[in-house]
Amino acid sequence: MEKQGETITTTEKKGSKTNKLLVAVIILLFCFCGYLIWQNLELQKLLEAEGIALTEVTSERDQVQGELEEMLAQYKEMESNNEELSAELEAERTKIEELLKKAKGKDWSIYKLRKETETLRTIMKGYVVQIDSLNQINGKLRNENEVVKTELNTEKTITKNLTEKNEDLSDLVTVASYLKTSGLKSYGVKIKNNNTGKSTDRAKRVGKIRTEFSILKNSITIPGKKWVYVRVLTPDGKVLSEKTDDSNKFDFNGVRGLYSSKKQIDYKNQQQTLTIDWKKTEDFPVGEYNVEVYADGVDIGKTKFSLK
Repeated sequence: MEKQGETITTTEKKGSKTNKLLVAVIILLFCFCGYLIWQNLELQKLLEAEGIALTEVTSERDQVQGELEEMLAQYKEMESNNEELSAELEAERTKIEELLKKAKGKDWSIYKLRKETETLRTIMKGYVVQIDSLNQINGKLRNENEVVKTELNTEKTITKNLTEKNEDLSDLVTVASYLKTSGLKSYGVKIKNNNTGKSTDRAKRVGKIRTEFSILKNSITIPGKKWVYVRVLTPDGKVLSEKTDDSNKFDFNGVRGLYSSKKQIDYKNQQQTLTIDWKKTEDFPVGEYNVEVYADGVDIGKTKFSLK
């Protein structure tokens, strides 16, 4: 019986030790769970704080990015005719574009972005003042230029009027210097055996066409050697001419054409009488002939005659 009592006592002692161990484990588990819960709460607080900070940083980065984009637009609106200043503005625009790339790429801190942005803004203000000053100077120069242009246009108008008057006077002098004819007439001539002749209007009997006229006195004309040309046009409008190539042409009234006969004179500003003949090369057709006389490139007389 004593042994059985000892066994029960021993068993109770072992069960008591086990219960104590379980209680200790449970307490440790509760403590560990409490630590984990505390750590989780702290981690949540930290994440919330980091989230707020990230939101603030993102917001500030977006704000800086917006300021950079606005500044870039303002730089693009600024223009200058000054080549050196234009080059500087282009360089600043390039800096802003590079800074925008870094802001979007998030490889720069907000502090650096903000600092660079403020620096560029300060530089931009200086350019704005500089461009305003240049614009004021340019405006003043434009006003002065307009005044000069107005004065210049006035002078041009005066000069043009004087030039036109001089040209008119020159034209008058030129016209006045042209030779003039008097007593111009043309007719058919029948050639006799003794080489003399008499006028005839019979086409079959005509051996040559004679043109007679006087060149009047003209003190304005430049004296010297001059060629006088005669053009005889048949009833069908053909010019009587020995040749039809350029050797038998002359310039008159802005064109170049054939002549029938020509004679060189030594004009000394005095009246002189001329006779110029066109010798027959083929039968003369019946009808009305036109005769034109030229000197110094202009016509100085015209007449007509008829053959039957």
